[in-house]
Amino acid sequence: MASDPQARITMIDSLRGFALFGIFLVNISFFTTSLQTISFGAELWSGWHNELLMLLRGVLIDGKFILIFSFLFGFGMVLLQESSLAKGRSFTRIYVRRLTALLLIGLVHGILIWFGDILIHYAILGLLLLLFQRCKPLTLLIWSIILLLLVPVLFAGFSLLGPSGSNAYEALSKEDVHQMGVFYQERDAAIYGEGTIGQIIVQRLNDFISSLFNMLVFYPQILGMFLLGAYFCKQRMLHEVQKNRKRLVSLVLLGGSVGLALQLVMSLSDGLPSWAEAVTLFVGAPLLTIAYIGGFALLYYNKSWHRVMYWLCYPGKMAFTNYLLQSILCGLLFYSYGLGWYGTIEPLGQALIVFVIFAMQVMFSRLWLKRLPIGPFEYCWRLFTYWGKPVKSGQKVNIRS
Repeated sequence: MASDPQARITMIDSLRGFALFGIFLVNISFFTTSLQTISFGAELWSGWHNELLMLLRGVLIDGKFILIFSFLFGFGMVLLQESSLAKGRSFTRIYVRRLTALLLIGLVHGILIWFGDILIHYAILGLLLLLFQRCKPLTLLIWSIILLLLVPVLFAGFSLLGPSGSNAYEALSKEDVHQMGVFYQERDAAIYGEGTIGQIIVQRLNDFISSLFNMLVFYPQILGMFLLGAYFCKQRMLHEVQKNRKRLVSLVLLGGSVGLALQLVMSLSDGLPSWAEAVTLFVGAPLLTIAYIGGFALLYYNKSWHRVMYWLCYPGKMAFTNYLLQSILCGLLFYSYGLGWYGTIEPLGQALIVFVIFAMQVMFSRLWLKRLPIGPFEYCWRLFTYWGKPVKSGQKVNIRS
């Protein structure tokens, strides 16, 4: 199995599908909870099952699966570069058009569908990634580590330079934070859940702008994962899993143990200084992400796991389409122009919705790919990228286990 090139490509598609599922588990909260309420960390739901679910999500899911997607973005850049060179095409021209299309689609998505769009940030950082296209693997790895450590090092430095500095919310009691979270939740529920289309558009635009600025602090981390993905691709770490088995096992053990420990500290500790929070978040999440990637690759080539994990390749091959469809479907579920469920579904119910929709996407993607080689939004993206037919005439899908 490991020597089959098609199987290797399918493993990457399956990993992308795995990331898509984890991202959806996180994103659904932003469709039914105020952005400000989430920023304050206010708890809106009681009950041990909701508290346990949110704890597990914070430790194991939040911030990790978007980093898998970031890793795969850098991995895909190298694949596109190699493919372009093999076909005698200009990689830079194709890549810039690809990012331009991504930016335009992201703007439409963020302003008209959901404010938490990630495509815009990928398009912007993708241009910076272009600066590293000719770098050797070791250079990519060094820059990746530098960028991943940049934010926690800066936080630690500012903490040492200004020991009297305090947390922005230190003066607020837990009760004050909770009341502010409830206030913003009720305000947004009145708009997103019951308001007019015009009111929703205005609020979405405000949240979109806030979300754009909130993401800036994560730019070094995302670009660092881009470079790590490029490094893995150039080193053929995931092309030849069995050959790199020992290295992957080491990454799983190191990343899993240290990353999980840091994430537990972040989720269970109360009142950590800002520099310690930065370390647990910006070091722990990437380490755990690397463990997930390595563990997924190893399990994929295990006979007992392969058949189950293989199904993830269908939504993964249409990840662009499925990502946008998740936003459209959640808008219809939670906003007033649909069912208006905003703020009424507890975390356990949100997770159930994710499982149901994602299962439907798996089946939809499988049926679509039996008839057509790429998804509808992938088709539009490639149409803009290549200025012509995005697939060859008569091309068929060739996904095999």
